[in-house]
Amino acid sequence: MAARTTTTNHNAVIRAVKLGRRRLGASAAHTWRTMPVPHADQERTHLNEDWRPVSSPDQLRAAIRERLALADNVTADSVLVIEYVVSGPHEAFAEQGGPVEWRAFFRDALAFLEARHGADNVVGVNVQLDERTPHLVVYAVPLVNYPATTRTRNVIQGKRGGEWIRGPKNFDVPARTALSATHYMGRRDQLRELQTTFAEEVAIPHGLRRGLRHSAATHVTTKAYHQALTRGLAENLSLSPDDLARQGLLWSRESPEEHAARVSDFVVEHYAPTVARAAMADAERRRANEMAETARRTESALDEERQAHQQTQRRLKQLVGGLSAEELAQIEQFASRCRRQRREAEEARKREAQRRREDERAEQQRFEDEWAARLRRLTPEALARLESSERVAAWRLALNRDDLEAAQERWVESGLFEVNGTLTAQGRAQVEGAASDAPATGTGHESGRERIRAGMPSRSPFER
Repeated sequence: MAARTTTTNHNAVIRAVKLGRRRLGASAAHTWRTMPVPHADQERTHLNEDWRPVSSPDQLRAAIRERLALADNVTADSVLVIEYVVSGPHEAFAEQGGPVEWRAFFRDALAFLEARHGADNVVGVNVQLDERTPHLVVYAVPLVNYPATTRTRNVIQGKRGGEWIRGPKNFDVPARTALSATHYMGRRDQLRELQTTFAEEVAIPHGLRRGLRHSAATHVTTKAYHQALTRGLAENLSLSPDDLARQGLLWSRESPEEHAARVSDFVVEHYAPTVARAAMADAERRRANEMAETARRTESALDEERQAHQQTQRRLKQLVGGLSAEELAQIEQFASRCRRQRREAEEARKREAQRRREDERAEQQRFEDEWAARLRRLTPEALARLESSERVAAWRLALNRDDLEAAQERWVESGLFEVNGTLTAQGRAQVEGAASDAPATGTGHESGRERIRAGMPSRSPFER
């Protein structure tokens, strides 16, 4: 880490955003400039640096897939990565006379995030120098390693005197790796703690400070900033041809439209900076209002805390005022005993809830195993004659189990099914032919269908 320097009035910036499959593509395209980025200087893009062997959206997705292979709970709507953006005010960097050397600051910020997530889970790191202010973009896969542990369950241990006897039994729970963005930023206080810890370990040593707590400020996006500039220019730089058409003969050398365009270009060139500053006045006024609201919130929070503290003091005085030291010690022992009993009751409740979940998982697994055993013996013709919902459930189960791969290949090779489990034309014809051959009394085809169902479970293993 950098040596501690004098802290200025510049706030450090660290933002964290959860990205799923849909948002990941746009973020990566922006980071590696595979999409137009109006506020980036294309002549400076070559200065951007990658601090991981990832330099394109495709490479980022491949690196993420490699880490996700370690997790046992990835779903279609999972948060795949957390994107961190680290920066500071434009004037805080050394190039503008500030105290922050961007390379050292970003290296310490990266070390902070590697310690937070594990270096292997930080799959993409890009330093962007083609925008007005340098900033660091980090993509971290939020994997969490849960160590192996032992859990105690209350189980049936035998029978005594005609009654079942239950007692504790220890079960080994293996280590596992899970994908969990919630572990890192699932609560508001976690985000506040991120800001505080980052300031203490990284920002302050580089001359920056933590942003205000209870802040009402909102992030002004680059898009909103450029819209404000464009709107200001459009509203303030306009000359009509009618105003110029009434000039003297000198203006007959060019049309009013041509002259208006020329004069407008002149005004834009010489007065655009002034107009742009005026256009941003609304944004600055809004920022001032946000700072005032931040101060109000902080004062309100401190007042509430002060009142709560005073109320606690009054309550304690009512409870223990006038008691001897020995009496106070007895109260403390009683309170400690109550807290311990409450904690033990909560732990017992959690163990019981965990036991029920494990029992449910075991029952679900047993049910799926039984169904899989029957599916391995099921012929393609019998599968085709099942109801559509039953056939779809069977096909999904086969996709998720390695021990049903041979059965599924046999079903596909029969020509009765598409690769997604729907019936082919041949399959539909066979089912319709079997239905037409069945006797009108319903004892043929229906009894055959019932015989098939007799070997199938009454519900899908995907039902809960």
